[in-house]
Parts: sequence; C-alpha cells; structure tokens
Amino acid sequence: MEVHFAKVGCQTRGYVAGHHRLVPTCGSSNEQVIYYMVHLMEDASALESDKRVEMIMNGRAGDKYHVQIATSERTFRRIVSAADEVAKEQLSLFEYWMYRLGKVKREIFERTYFGDYCVYTKLRKLALDLFIQTVLHILNKAHKKVYGEETPAELVKEVKRVINKF
Repeated sequence: MEVHFAKVGCQTRGYVAGHHRLVPTCGSSNEQVIYYMVHLMEDASALESDKRVEMIMNGRAGDKYHVQIATSERTFRRIVSAADEVAKEQLSLFEYWMYRLGKVKREIFERTYFGDYCVYTKLRKLALDLFIQTVLHILNKAHKKVYGEETPAELVKEVKRVINKF
C-alpha cells in the first residue's frame, strides 16, 4: 500500500483491495482515528455547525446509518480520493493481467471505443511503472537499513536500466 499511496501523493493510507476500501478518518497516529469502509458509504457532507463530516452508510438489510466523524471535509475528501485512485489503479491492473492471461471473453467484454491496443498499452505502462516503484521502494528500505542512507542515484538508475532491458 505504501507504493500505491505514494504514487497518488497521499501519506495517510488505507487498505485497498479493488472495490473494497478501508480508510482512516485522519492520520493513523491520531488517537481518534476511525477506519471505515468507503464502499459502504452512500454520501458524505460537512456539517456547518462544527468541524465534522456526516456519512450515510448502507447496512446489510438496506438500512441507512448516519455517522458523524470529527474531521475536516478537506482531509476526508483527500483520503477518500486517494483510496479511490488506488482502487482504480488496482482494478486497471487486474483487467490488464486478465487480458494477458487470456481470461477475457471477447463476446462479453467489448469496448465501445477505438480498440484494445491503446488501452492495454497504457495499462502495460502502468503495470511496469508500479513494478519499478515497488522494486525501488524495497531497495530503498533495505539500503537504509544496511547503510543508514538513501539509495544512491546511480544505483537507482542502474536498477531501472536493468528492469527496462527485459
């Protein structure tokens, strides 16, 4: 999740698995943090009377729950938007790998625009970019632990070169 949320530019990260998103109301170090499932949220809005957000959550039997959380709407929207971006990337990658593995049924899965080549070229670039970012993230963590400093730029450049070679 660190790599995904860093890619979308959000330090406060939740747990995202495609359509299912468990996100915090504020930074996870805050003692008042609450995690909630965004995919169960129907709507949310700021309360004018104080610095809180009210969410309408869907229950199992069609019930609606009104939940108020102590956070600013700007923080709330930033975290939800980041989780949505991560989910969109994950679902795009899932579609790409299903295509690569031959699991896409053409008669069911036809696109209404120009064609698959442009779409899958973009998804291939996304998959490669995420792979490189993950490798560099792991490399940087290991390098910091062993040497106590950031990974040198020359090493990062060489790792990218070697990955792009294949």
